[in-house]
Amino acid sequence: MEKNKEELLLEIESLKSQLFDAANVIEAIKEGSVDALVVHNGGEPQIYSIESADYTYRILIEKLGEGALSITDTGLILYCNDYFAKLIGISSEKIIGTYFSQYFKNPDECGQLLSEVISTGSGKAEVEIVDSHELAVNISMTDLRPTVAAIGVVVTDLTQKRKHEQELISYQHDLEMKVEELNNTNANLEQFIHVISHDLKEPLRKILMYTSRLNLETMGIDNQNPVNVIKSSAQRLDSLVDDIVKFALSAIKDEVSDVDLNEVVKDVADDLEFLIRDRVAVIDVDSLPVIKGSKVQMRQLFANLIVNAIKYGKQDIPPAIKVTQEYVEERDSFNRRTKYLKINIQDNGIGMDKQYLSKIFVIFQRLHLRTEYSGNGIGLSICKKIMENHNGKIEVDSVLDGGSTFSLFFPVAK
Repeated sequence: MEKNKEELLLEIESLKSQLFDAANVIEAIKEGSVDALVVHNGGEPQIYSIESADYTYRILIEKLGEGALSITDTGLILYCNDYFAKLIGISSEKIIGTYFSQYFKNPDECGQLLSEVISTGSGKAEVEIVDSHELAVNISMTDLRPTVAAIGVVVTDLTQKRKHEQELISYQHDLEMKVEELNNTNANLEQFIHVISHDLKEPLRKILMYTSRLNLETMGIDNQNPVNVIKSSAQRLDSLVDDIVKFALSAIKDEVSDVDLNEVVKDVADDLEFLIRDRVAVIDVDSLPVIKGSKVQMRQLFANLIVNAIKYGKQDIPPAIKVTQEYVEERDSFNRRTKYLKINIQDNGIGMDKQYLSKIFVIFQRLHLRTEYSGNGIGLSICKKIMENHNGKIEVDSVLDGGSTFSLFFPVAK
């Protein structure tokens, strides 16, 4: 009985101790000196005190990939994390108790920033701080009062940002140099074109002029006559020079403006009036839109394609050319879906075997003998270059003895 009484007294004392501890925790929670977590379990509230509630936050600040400090409104450092200490190259124990301004390359900037924070509650600035070398950083300050009598500071290292900025400046400089080189190349190209179109053609004009004065009656008028061979060769060379000049000019991007394709096709048809009348050709044109581009190059583009459609027509059937337009979605060179204005130039001519379709846009590539069809194999190369100048593309679909359809793809501006 005595033993049971002693055990009971011990248990009562233990309960009193637990009750006292619980009362102290509750009192501390009421006063706000200890955080608490309330969990409802089966309808009954259970209170858990968190005696080290700031532990997580301390770990977060210490592990933060930026400098973190708390300072007074006079700039006295009360605390700094390890990242800031490593940034400066001084241990945190030696930093605490010093003034924040002494780590600025220009201490006045620290004073100006503190004044801004005290008056507005926050402030930011990009400054240089002093460690083993000058270091660009972003300083962000926040007034923590009245909750805490201090100012919170976050210091972000801008080394990588400045490095990227320098790389961007260097890249821009290189790009400007490339543009200047390109301009010089274009200027040289224009000079080269001038030499071809004037200096090189001058002796050709003389050859043609003097061969035309020769008395062909005394020399015979058959095709094997030396004068006829010279004249024919000179005419072919003259034509080739003209085509080379056109190809070179097609590589130069003209000033972009609004181009009404209806007017372009009409002007081309007017220029080709005699050829169209001679071959009894019919050109049927849909209503075409206005695009952004070079009017000169558009005329060259449609002229080349319409001339080809007439030139490669069937002997016994008048050429019938139909120009239509539609909007389509196609994959561009970067495999992105892009909306295009697609213009088709369809003819009823001799067509081509599909095995040759990949070759026709190559410069000087001919599919027929010169005696069969005139030309130097440059026209379609010019068309391809013009479409590239307009960020578009040209494709062809053809059936031997069944006509050809050339499709022009102009990207639609978003």
